[in-house]
Amino acid sequence: MKLYEFEGKSIFQEIGIPVPRGITATNLEEAKKAASEVGYPVVVKSQVLRGGRGKAGGIKFAETEDELIKAVNDLLALQLSGEQVEKLLIEEKLSIAHEFYMGITLDPKSLLPILMISAQGGMDIELVAKNYPDQLHKLHLNPLKIPKLYQMIDWVLQTGLKGKELLEVAKVSLNLVNCYFKYNAITAEINPLVIDVDGKVIAADAKIEIDDAALFRLQALNNFKRRDEILDPLEAEAKAVGVSYVRLGKGNIGLIAGGAGLGMASMDMIAAHGGAPANFLDLGGDATMEKTAAALRIVLKTPGVEGVLINLFGGINNCEKMAMGISQVINEVNPPQAIVVKMRGHSQDEGWAILEKNNIPIIKYGTTEEAVILLLKEMNKKKVINSVHIG
Repeated sequence: MKLYEFEGKSIFQEIGIPVPRGITATNLEEAKKAASEVGYPVVVKSQVLRGGRGKAGGIKFAETEDELIKAVNDLLALQLSGEQVEKLLIEEKLSIAHEFYMGITLDPKSLLPILMISAQGGMDIELVAKNYPDQLHKLHLNPLKIPKLYQMIDWVLQTGLKGKELLEVAKVSLNLVNCYFKYNAITAEINPLVIDVDGKVIAADAKIEIDDAALFRLQALNNFKRRDEILDPLEAEAKAVGVSYVRLGKGNIGLIAGGAGLGMASMDMIAAHGGAPANFLDLGGDATMEKTAAALRIVLKTPGVEGVLINLFGGINNCEKMAMGISQVINEVNPPQAIVVKMRGHSQDEGWAILEKNNIPIIKYGTTEEAVILLLKEMNKKKVINSVHIG
């Protein structure tokens, strides 16, 4: 479950991380009252679960009530990545001397949480890693042995901080580690972590995502409004049919996998051959004909998809039923995208026969790499055919 910024900051406050004075509002009158209590100048921040709101105009500043009125009206009329802005956070405007990035997420290579800090705050961490790799400092965390404050001080020293500011940032980093483990977080991020002109260290933003499997144990979150946080229509559609679907950005190859591990391996192989996965979709262990068909429809509707790799193993699932679902969609939709199926396992011969009858390219005994290479060839054929038709 992703938390809104104001929810994340309430957790930060509880755990000892300083945050700006702020009050939430859902309409203009509430915003006026909040701003008068906080004191001008204020920052008016849209509360949405998607990232990139600053670049999309979701954060505004107000020196006066007239500026506040305009900012509130503009933001409450705004949609950000398909999410209607319904709540605002009215905060004191900080006098910023320096911005840092600090965050914790799971490192897929070591399978350990990794704590990161950079003196290049206020920008996407991906850009920091790309443009300032020498300024991104990392520390793997042992869940069974939380670091001590002196260890955090040694780690934060790498940023060049000294004196009181060094100590205060180290305290925040230790509190963020405690927050991450206490709330079973997937991500806990402060961007930016601000040092103001008075030397105070303040979390100007809060991004926290809690592991859904751990929500039942987190009584402190009971007061937070439970929500269907899947805002993307395709993600909502996937949830309704019981498949795990995540959009990955500007990819050109859609993916349907029979298992999370197989899906991750498929994504790696797609990238290794110059493709870009547009989504991750795991059918799960009860892949009926209907469920498989629904999954393929979702992937075909994913923006930017030029080809679809369907990589399935029939252990619990039945290859014949999955093939029936795939064929049903292709016959109904006649999609313009290239589609390749790699399928092995339970009832594979029956599944292969169905796919072959419908002229769907199959990898029977080969590897995922062979399937990716075949898909890329099929995609190139489609491009050639389309260019001839256009010409």
